Amino acid sequence: MKYKEKVVQTTLSPEEHAILVDYATQHDISIKEAVRRAIFNLLKSDTIDENDPYFNLVVKSRIKDEKASQEVDQIIYKTG
Repeated sequence: MKYKEKVVQTTLSPEEHAILVDYATQHDISIKEAVRRAIFNLLKSDTIDENDPYFNLVVKSRIKDEKASQEVDQIIYKTG
């Protein structure tokens, strides 16, 4: 299956452009390639690691009553 490449445009401040040009020059790549790599690296690093131990934490409560949080909500929000 063939795909058609998409064009992405943006504006940069003179300072941002200078940084981009410096980066591209230092890495001996075009500005286009530097921007492509920047986008790819952002999208790659901005994902959730499902194996992160943070997502497997078990919260232990000292309160045994399973309806305690509902009762607190009723008191605070005057519901029920």
